[in-house]
Amino acid sequence: MQTVRTSERITEAVTAYLEPALREATARLSQPVRRMAEYHFGWIDADGRPSVPVGFRRRPALVALLCAGSTREAWDAVRGAAVAGTLMSAAGTVHDDIGDQEMLRKGRPTLWTVFGVPAAVQVGVALHCLAFELLATDATPASCELGRQAAFAIRECCSGQIRDLDTEGSSRADLQGALDLLESTIALPTAGVAMVGAVVRGAPVAEVEAAKLFGYHAGMAMAFFDDWEGVWSDARDQLEDPLADLRRRKARAFVAVALRSEGPARDRLAAFYDDSSDPSLAELEQVAALIEECGGRAWLEDRIREHVRLAARALPGAVPDPVARAELAAFVNMIADELP
Repeated sequence: MQTVRTSERITEAVTAYLEPALREATARLSQPVRRMAEYHFGWIDADGRPSVPVGFRRRPALVALLCAGSTREAWDAVRGAAVAGTLMSAAGTVHDDIGDQEMLRKGRPTLWTVFGVPAAVQVGVALHCLAFELLATDATPASCELGRQAAFAIRECCSGQIRDLDTEGSSRADLQGALDLLESTIALPTAGVAMVGAVVRGAPVAEVEAAKLFGYHAGMAMAFFDDWEGVWSDARDQLEDPLADLRRRKARAFVAVALRSEGPARDRLAAFYDDSSDPSLAELEQVAALIEECGGRAWLEDRIREHVRLAARALPGAVPDPVARAELAAFVNMIADELP
């Protein structure tokens, strides 16, 4: 673990390291919740047969582990918190898929479409509870602080998701509300796991604060990149519904920016968001072009690059381990490198 790897190799290493601990934690769940959780993680198919997970990035765990260092010993110290963060992220995804009526996740039908909404709701709750159980079992100051921050982030996320659903299908997109949603659902939790990585290695206060700042900006960059990837990249078309957020007329930040412009393109875009008919793929591609014409894409790409720069600026004071620091830099820079 003492050589700097590419972003892809870093993700593979984190996944391979974390998987046994994640499986061990999931095995604590009783049936039938365990089987449904194993399905969500891609370990089995709907009939319970073993399958190979695809498309998982394990980004919260990656940030936590590398903020702790680059050695196996450093990773072992933060493993419990990394697993807990992964469980919380999975729980949020299960519930998001229900609210957003997502049909496809990681190249397979979403949990709620296979097992039903009531069961999927319970799986999400169980995953959250399991995460807090792990943190309580660990009982270190870092885990206690992560638990506190995670509880705050989860309840803020719940409010944000309700606001998100309330703004679907309307041209009255609220830019600040959209930014607050990204902050509460991705940026603040990422800041929390980065902080834990620093705390477990006994970092001084200044390093802990720098790690939180790095995590926040890395989280915002990831959140904005996910928005960009969902509209202007085909990298995950086989794993998720293409242009799903546009289809559901989600009031994303880049859409709010586009709707603040003036002219015929803006009027056509507003008409789409005020409509309720089911659009075709060709119509959604036209909507993406309208957003671009109204400045939404350029604004989004600028925000990605801005937060990547700010994350990189925080790194030297956040992570003293040169290998871990270089690998975190490679990870966040990869986000900007994906842009045209």
